Amino acid sequence: MDVVPLNQPLEEAFAPEGEQVVLILSGLIGSGKSAFAQALEKHIPHFVRCNQDELGSRKDVEDLARHALDEGRSVCIDRTNVDADQRAHWIRIAHRSPGVHVWLIVFDIPIEVCAERLKHRTSHPTIHTPEKGLEVLTRFAHQFRHPQPYEGYDRIQTLTLEDQPENGSWNLEELEEILQRLRDSPQIDVPAHNQGGRGRGAYRRSYNRGRGRGWWGAPR
Repeated sequence: MDVVPLNQPLEEAFAPEGEQVVLILSGLIGSGKSAFAQALEKHIPHFVRCNQDELGSRKDVEDLARHALDEGRSVCIDRTNVDADQRAHWIRIAHRSPGVHVWLIVFDIPIEVCAERLKHRTSHPTIHTPEKGLEVLTRFAHQFRHPQPYEGYDRIQTLTLEDQPENGSWNLEELEEILQRLRDSPQIDVPAHNQGGRGRGAYRRSYNRGRGRGWWGAPR
């Protein structure tokens, strides 16, 4: 790993020149997407978290994502993104800016674990009771379609329960490891006319999950 000069601003250490990513998160409510996205924005401020529950509408998410990309930053789309049509919005936004990479993290967490988390959740901006959370979880579970490589991603990783911190709080080293795994995963080559297609069927966990860290060059 390259050593970051002591006088290099932290923002630059996390943002190699010309490196921009639209990082799409996909998974049920309670699967840990927001905990990951909030920690990513906190520890690696090159990333801007775009969360619909807090912003109010998908249009607001799209506007924030476009603005952040125009400023040269990367974005993390913190939504359930239950099917290919929803995920295609963010792929199209990425493609409007030359050289922006499209990465996807699938939070593959058992629905029983998500349900148990929702029973104890008290701070969600739009879901205020456990009963409402379980209702939404059941509906999204029926709507969810696992992402497929031909939808238009450059790289995909799946996170399971074993990948998540036991206390639910991601630190910088853990985040770097996940980002490195994405960067080390095989490049997905998709014909342009297939990008944004509708995915159906079970998602096969066949993507590279080799471990590594440090591509952001964060100081140790």
